Amino acid sequence: MPETHPNPDMSTVLRLRRAIGAIGLTLPFVLLINVYLFDIPMQESISAFFYTELREVFVSAAAGVGLFLVTYEGYCREPDEILSDRMVSSIAGVAVFTTAFIPTLCHRDSCYHPLALFDRLIPPSMDQVQQNIHFSAAGLFLIFMAVTSIRLFTRCTARNPGPHKRRRNQCYQAFGWTILAMVILIGVVKIFLPELGRSWDANWSFTFWAESVALWALGLSWLLKGGIMAQQMPFLFEAETAEPSA
Repeated sequence: MPETHPNPDMSTVLRLRRAIGAIGLTLPFVLLINVYLFDIPMQESISAFFYTELREVFVSAAAGVGLFLVTYEGYCREPDEILSDRMVSSIAGVAVFTTAFIPTLCHRDSCYHPLALFDRLIPPSMDQVQQNIHFSAAGLFLIFMAVTSIRLFTRCTARNPGPHKRRRNQCYQAFGWTILAMVILIGVVKIFLPELGRSWDANWSFTFWAESVALWALGLSWLLKGGIMAQQMPFLFEAETAEPSA
């Protein structure tokens, strides 16, 4: 029997998916490890690590995910489809780039310098605009990642998908709804219960942990789509086929 070789295009797609998943899954752990090993102050949110010595870790992770997303093709656009893979991933990529280069505000007395380029270009009178842009971009990124997991990863070209695909779809939907739940929770607390939100952030870094749960769900979803779980648990999942839409 002749030896079969993997489709190089599909191999590239799988590597992109795994890279996005790995970054999303590991970023909170990398930040926490540095907090406990090198006495870096714990922050109220993942974005707030921009104003610590871990700035490069946060910016590199966000920029890496953004680059992968804006170059990600995914499924071919169907006729009359609005939320195509290409559009969703591009918007999410631009949004996560925005969170990296338009940082959140620093609420401490002393912040890690130098300031970001955006801080130097925008006067202090526009601080609230900066905060709103960053907060909106982060929310938009997570919402579109939830849409990707719930609506796009669950698509299938087969008329009757097998049990492995149905099991994967259940996982994609669970991951996507987890991301959405964290976005809604953060939004409700930040917008409608600001005093409670500030108290929770000060006492136990509420925003950081809610964002971490969303990123872990995002990471697991993309790793599953990248075939990692099929390699580790073949009795539960089968690998993606040669077609991105399988």
